Amino acid sequence: METIGEKLRAAREAKKLTIKEVVKETNINPLYIEALEEEKFDKFPSETYLIGFLKNYAEFLRLDVDAIVKAYKGYKIGESATPLEELTRPTNSSFSMMASSLFNRYRNLVYVAGVVIAVLLVISVFRLLCVSDVDISHQESLEDIRNQYSEKNKEIENLRILTLTNNRGSILVYKKEAVQFLVDTKEVVFVLKEIGAGSVDLEITPGKFVERIEMDRPKTLKIAGCPRDVQFSLKGLTENRASIMVALGEKEEVPTEVKEPEKKEEPVMQGDNTTVIATNKQSLKIVVEAEFTQKSFIELYCDGTRKMRSFVPEGSKERWEATDNIQIKIGNAGGMQARINGRDFKSFGAPGQVVNKVIRWKRDVNNPNMYHIVIQDW
Repeated sequence: METIGEKLRAAREAKKLTIKEVVKETNINPLYIEALEEEKFDKFPSETYLIGFLKNYAEFLRLDVDAIVKAYKGYKIGESATPLEELTRPTNSSFSMMASSLFNRYRNLVYVAGVVIAVLLVISVFRLLCVSDVDISHQESLEDIRNQYSEKNKEIENLRILTLTNNRGSILVYKKEAVQFLVDTKEVVFVLKEIGAGSVDLEITPGKFVERIEMDRPKTLKIAGCPRDVQFSLKGLTENRASIMVALGEKEEVPTEVKEPEKKEEPVMQGDNTTVIATNKQSLKIVVEAEFTQKSFIELYCDGTRKMRSFVPEGSKERWEATDNIQIKIGNAGGMQARINGRDFKSFGAPGQVVNKVIRWKRDVNNPNMYHIVIQDW
């Protein structure tokens, strides 16, 4: 029978995914992915987070999550079972007699030590209950956040990863679950603390403050150290869990010295806008208006920055802009029609065909101030 690690590795390899590609899609540390596949479970800060990552990885690979977790628990029972020789080994009566003699001799000292240990335990428990802040003001790593929650927040039952697409994403969260997501490079964690009638209470870190989010009444918050506002919305609610949507606002611009605006020469269009005359290439613009007649997968980069990677439903319309180039991968080329700078293109390929194209400006060989839009294989 396959072990847990073998099942995970086989499922990943069946999908022809590398560990690097899995990290990109799940935000799970590559060390943890390798630890799961090699069954090095001692690499995780606690069993709570081990099971959380195991569930997320199994769900990503579309495996039976419950079966994987049951297999892990069975593995733990087998690892912790007491060997038969330990159960049948005879006791050492001479050792017991010596221990009893020592105890009788130092009984008072043992009592005093017991009282001291009990007082220290009470103080430790009190500090854990009263001081539970998780300080990430210095931009600690996700590993530091997990360790702090594991040590100081025993009530947290699971930590999940929320990946934002086009600066937004939704997740179903159970009570006492923590959710981590990125605002650019800043890590944010929220915990579903309470569920009420038409509202939930979220504990948000960094800053460790609690906000009440009401049904269909989005709340926009400024979080310490984050370059964007973060909007939380409650989209669904049951007795035990809530559907939370996270959306990021526009990135805050760093104030700069006010200067006189430079006069830029506007490009002179010829015919459609796919041929222009301009002395400054930076003033050019590529505008693609896409209409989807069939469901298609799209991976899109504008001037080298990824803008989307998802399925687009039939009937959708998209508009993309770039200065220098637009790179696009289409999973169903015949399902998308495009208009580029005012010029209609019938199709990038046949239905079901996967194509990779780059749309860019190319300087005219005879006129250095003239540029043409060209479409090439990527």
